[in-house]
Amino acid sequence: MLTIHHGKAFFRKLPLVLLILISSLTLFISGCQKTASGSAVSLQTTVTQPVEATELVVVTNPPTQSVETATITATSLPTSTPTELPPDYWKDLPVIPTEISDRVREIYQTGQEMGRNPRRFTKVGDCNSQHPDFLSGFDHVYYLGKYSYLQPAIDYFKGSFGILSQTTNPGMNTARVLSYLWKTEDCPSTDTLLECQYRVDNPSFSIIMLGTNDGYYHQANPESFERNMRAIIERTIELGIVPILATKVDNNEGDQSINPLIAQLAAEYEIPLWNFWRAAQPLANGGLRDHEHLNSGSGPPATDFRMDISLSYGKEMKNLTALQVLDFMMRELADPETIPTLAVTAETTLEP
Repeated sequence: MLTIHHGKAFFRKLPLVLLILISSLTLFISGCQKTASGSAVSLQTTVTQPVEATELVVVTNPPTQSVETATITATSLPTSTPTELPPDYWKDLPVIPTEISDRVREIYQTGQEMGRNPRRFTKVGDCNSQHPDFLSGFDHVYYLGKYSYLQPAIDYFKGSFGILSQTTNPGMNTARVLSYLWKTEDCPSTDTLLECQYRVDNPSFSIIMLGTNDGYYHQANPESFERNMRAIIERTIELGIVPILATKVDNNEGDQSINPLIAQLAAEYEIPLWNFWRAAQPLANGGLRDHEHLNSGSGPPATDFRMDISLSYGKEMKNLTALQVLDFMMRELADPETIPTLAVTAETTLEP
C-alpha cells in the first residue's frame, strides 16, 4: 500500500503556471458539463441543500451550540492503519454504515472543541453532487412517504442541505479540490479550495464524493487519486471534521479500480463509508442516464419518495441514502438532547 502524506507546504512549492495548466486540462477532459444554472457559485448566498435501511442500527450518543465561522487550525496529523483486503470485498459492504469507530468519535469531539457546527456538513463532489439535485430539496420541498423516520435528521441539519458549494462543480476532481484556484473572496490565498469551503461552512461532517472525473486519467497515473485522496482525508481530519467517503456508480476508469481504493482508504482511516455503488445496482440502467451522470424520475430536487418507482432512479436513491447516512451520524454522535423528536405522519412536506 502506497502511503504518501503531503501537507499544504508541498502544494505551495508547485509553480502556479503548472497548477493552472493541470486544472485547465482537467476541466477540458471532464465529462461533467455545466448546467443551465451557470458556473461559479457565490458563497455569500446561504440557501442553507438509499436501498431500504433495514440494516441500519441507530444508537444515540454529542452537538452543542451552532457556530457559523471557524478559524482553520490543524490538530495533530491523523494516522491510518494499512489493511490487506480481497479485491471485491467492497461490493458487499453495507450501503449505510452500521457502526462508528472510536477514531471517528475522537475526530468529532476534537471538532466540537474547535468550535465546529454540529448541525453542518459540507459536500465535496462533481456535477452529480451539485445544487439543486443533491440534498437541496430537504431545505425546501420534499415528500418522505414511508421514510418519515428520517424527519428528525432533516430538522437537525436544516440549513445545511441547500448550501451552495464551490467544492461541488462540473469537472471537480481530487486535484482541483486541493488547488489554490477558483476560490471566493471569503478566504485567504493560503487556503486550498477544500479549506476555503470548510472555512465558509464550518462543518462537523464532510461528504466526499470524488473519483468520477479522476477516472479519465486514472490508468495513465493511478497513484495520483490515492495520493490526493489521502491529502483530502488527512486535512479534513486535522480540521476536526469527520470525512464520509462515498463509492461512485460509474466506471470511467474502465476496470472498477477506484471504488475498492475508496473503500480501502475508509477502512485504513477508520472513517464511514457510504457504499452508494451498491445501492445503485438494482436501479434502472444502474442509476445512470449515460456513462457517468445519474438519472432521475422527477427532476430536481429529486426528493419525492411517495411512490416506490421514484427510487428506481439514481438521483432519488442518492438523496435518500445520503439522508440515511446523515441520520446515522446524528444518532451516533449528536447529544441525544439535541436530536429532534419525530412528530409527523407518514408523508412530510416542507416549504420555507
